Amino acid sequence: MTHPTTQSLARGFAVVDFETTGLVPERGDRAIEIGVTLLDPDGNIEHEDETLIHVSRDLGAQHVHHIRAAELKHAPEFDGIARQLRDYLAGRVFVAHNVAFDSRVLRSEYARLGYDIPVQGKTASANRRGAEASTTLCTMRLGGKLLGVRSLASCCARFGIGNPDAHSALSDAHATALLLREYMRMIPDWPGWAAHLDAAEQARWPRISENMARWMPRPSHASDGSNIMDSDIPLASRVTSETAPAPPPRLREGDRIVLTGAMSQRRADWIDDLAAVGVTVWPSVTKKVRLVVAADVDTESTKARKARAYNIPIVSERWLKTAVENGVDAA
Repeated sequence: MTHPTTQSLARGFAVVDFETTGLVPERGDRAIEIGVTLLDPDGNIEHEDETLIHVSRDLGAQHVHHIRAAELKHAPEFDGIARQLRDYLAGRVFVAHNVAFDSRVLRSEYARLGYDIPVQGKTASANRRGAEASTTLCTMRLGGKLLGVRSLASCCARFGIGNPDAHSALSDAHATALLLREYMRMIPDWPGWAAHLDAAEQARWPRISENMARWMPRPSHASDGSNIMDSDIPLASRVTSETAPAPPPRLREGDRIVLTGAMSQRRADWIDDLAAVGVTVWPSVTKKVRLVVAADVDTESTKARKARAYNIPIVSERWLKTAVENGVDAA
C-alpha cells in the first residue's frame, strides 16, 4: 500500500501506540517504538506501519516492552520519522488507548524538534456543535462508558479481539483499531464521530523540514524474516568481546561498582547484598569505579557511555549474581 503524502491527506482515524522508556515525557522519558494503524471514516483499516526509535539513554522497564538496546542501534531517531509520521497523522483523529498519555509523548517528541502539533482536547467549537469536538479520541474512556471496563485487554476480550504481541506498539495499535471499529458499530449515530473527524480535518499541522529515514520494525517483525541482530552490519557502539574490556575474574572487598537500568532485583536489595560482602555501590561513574552492572549491557545510558569512555567493563546482572555467589576476594 502506498504511503500517504502531504498532497493526499485522508480523512479518518490514526490509531497510535507508543512504547517508551517511562511514563513522564515531561521529565525526559522518550518514545522507543511507535505503531500506527490508519482507518477510513467507516473504520476500515487502510494502512499500518511501525518502527523502533533510537534514543541515547536507558530503556526503562525492558521486562514490559522487551526491547533491547542493541535493537535500536540502527533505528531512526525521532527526527528521521517526524515527516512521515506527520503525513500519517495530519487530517486524521488521533486515537489511542489512554490518549492522554500517548498524545503527551507525541507532543513531547515534536516539541524537542521545535514543532507545536494540533493533537489536543476540546476545541472552541465544542459547545456550539453540541458534541465534543477534538482532534483526539480515547478508546479507554469509551470502554469505561460503553463496556464498564477500561484496560485494553478487558475491552478487547468483550469482542474476542486478539492481541498476540501485547506491549508491542503495532500489535497494541492494531487491537485498539479493531476495538474502535466495534465501538463505531455499537453507537453508529453518535454525533461525536463526525465532530472529531471535522476537527481533525481542519487542524493545521506544521510543515516538517527534517530529512526522512527508513522505518525499522523490531527484528522479529521484519517482513522479510531478516534479523538485524544476526547481520554482518557492525553496530556503532555494540559491546563485543573484541572491543569491550574484559570483566574482572572476581569481585574483591573495597570495589566500587555502579548500577544502571531497571534490574530484576531491587536496587536497594543489591546495595545491601553488596555491602554485606564489602563492595560499595557508587552513585556515578568515575575512573575509580571497577565495573558497571547494567540491566542491558548494550545500554546507552549516561553511566554506560561514560564507562565506555573510561574503558570500564560493563557486565550483566547475571554476572553480578554469579560473582557474589562465588565469593569476594579480600582486599
